[in-house]
Amino acid sequence: MVINRIRPAHRRGAAALGAAGLVATALLGGNVASSLVPAAPEPAAAVNSTALPLLPSPEAGRPKTLTPPVNLVDQAVPGTVPPDALRGSPERRLIAVYRLLASGRYEPALQAAEALVRAYPNFRLAQLVQADLMVARFEPLQDFGAGARQGADTGERGELTTLRDEARLRLKALIQRPPEGAVPAEFLSLPPSVPFAIAVDTSAARLYLFENSPAGLRLVDDVYVSVGKQGVDKSVEGDQRTPLGVYFTTDRLDPRSLQERFGSGALPLNYPNAYDKLKGRTGSGILLHGVTASTYSRPPLDSDGCVAMANEDLTRLASRLPQRDTPVVITRQIRWVEPAKRATPEGFQQTFAQWQQARLRADLAQMRELYEQSGPQDGGAEQRFRAKVASAPEGFGEVSVLTWHDDEGKLVVTFKEVGSGPKGRDRLMRQYWRETRSGWRIVAEGPVR
Repeated sequence: MVINRIRPAHRRGAAALGAAGLVATALLGGNVASSLVPAAPEPAAAVNSTALPLLPSPEAGRPKTLTPPVNLVDQAVPGTVPPDALRGSPERRLIAVYRLLASGRYEPALQAAEALVRAYPNFRLAQLVQADLMVARFEPLQDFGAGARQGADTGERGELTTLRDEARLRLKALIQRPPEGAVPAEFLSLPPSVPFAIAVDTSAARLYLFENSPAGLRLVDDVYVSVGKQGVDKSVEGDQRTPLGVYFTTDRLDPRSLQERFGSGALPLNYPNAYDKLKGRTGSGILLHGVTASTYSRPPLDSDGCVAMANEDLTRLASRLPQRDTPVVITRQIRWVEPAKRATPEGFQQTFAQWQQARLRADLAQMRELYEQSGPQDGGAEQRFRAKVASAPEGFGEVSVLTWHDDEGKLVVTFKEVGSGPKGRDRLMRQYWRETRSGWRIVAEGPVR
């Protein structure tokens, strides 16, 4: 029989590849049958696009288009590599390789990994997977990255550890999807004037983009990100931590004005905001940005405090968002809820309505009661507070309310004050509310513009 003609080396290779399948199963998190089927849906923007618009690159000096690599389906052996392992985003293709491994289809997995590396030669995680599969043909593969460990120095072993962490986080986020139709509980209320909102789950190294449509919030994209080298909860300049809280984009920076390490562009955030300043937090230059051209992505903890992502992910994100004012909630872990179960905390709506009425009446005494201590905590003096009350607005525009659950009992409220009189100017205002024993009180506020 044919099986008796297999040489011993081939038998050893089969056993080694079997070990590779076990490694893939371990990375994927246990029960392959339950965790791998069905595959998570690809975000529409990542699958259907045939060309990705880029911000101007430093080299070209003008906008250009990044066309995805040639479709490698026709180059593969017919019937061996499934199309989903050769199409779509690099991340989707990577998980397809692991699916093939976990199901025992080793040669198609190697073909798919080779195609992925050819398409994205700076994707280090894909390179390591390919190396593992090649080594596993000849010797057992006991752990992810084991094929590259022999003779590795301390620095190389550290890099293997970060790549393993990146693999686990990418796979976990694609397998353990948010519940169908769920939204972050942090998005309490978003008016139609806010077209998009972003939530960053730092424990999952994942950024989620939501479109605020007439039908409600809809998840339209999510990408792997890297955060601060020292983790999260930034407090001082240079601590290499990513801040936690509610922030807003303030601009879109041309990559030609940035250092090469920021990649295809950057979206600055308004850190430190008024609440951060009240808490004595320092630092600046917190961005959503790309990565250097020498790599496809960075390890999970590898920035100086910013949120970094692959250049094509940053480009796709930036092309959708308005120039400024997109809310970005950064939290340790997103709380996913059904849209109908989002609700502002008990008592806040009534208190906010009281403040609005007092503001319209220029009622200094009533307003005093709704601020923590004796007035707005934005550095203004008593005279400034009185002047503000004296110039009452004609009314208020759309209101957004957001929170973050790492600092309980805090709300960030943004609204428009409609100017009164023929020379009245509309102003966009932002307030930071805190729940106290006396109820909800304003602890910081100020105009956005």
